[in-house]
Amino acid sequence: MTETVNLTIKIDPALKEHLKQLALENQISMSQEIVQRLQTSLQTQQHPAVDNQDLVEDVPSPLTSAEVKQLRTLLKKQTKKKK
Repeated sequence: MTETVNLTIKIDPALKEHLKQLALENQISMSQEIVQRLQTSLQTQQHPAVDNQDLVEDVPSPLTSAEVKQLRTLLKKQTKKKK
C-alpha cells in the first residue's frame, strides 16, 4: 500500500453528501472517491492558448507612413492653436 497523508478541508455539506452518494454508487470509500476525482481533474488536458469561446484578440495593423505624417501635421496644428 502506498503512503498516504491526512488532509482536512472545509466543503459545503451538500457537496459532502453528493460525494458520499457517488462513493456508495461506486462501492468505494469517500476518501477513494475524492482521491480518484482529484487525480482525474489534474490529469486533464492543458488549458488551450485560446479562451473557451475561441476568440482571438484583434491586433490593429500599424499605421502607414502617410497616416503617421497626417497625425504629426494635426498635432502640430493643435499645439500652434494652444500657444
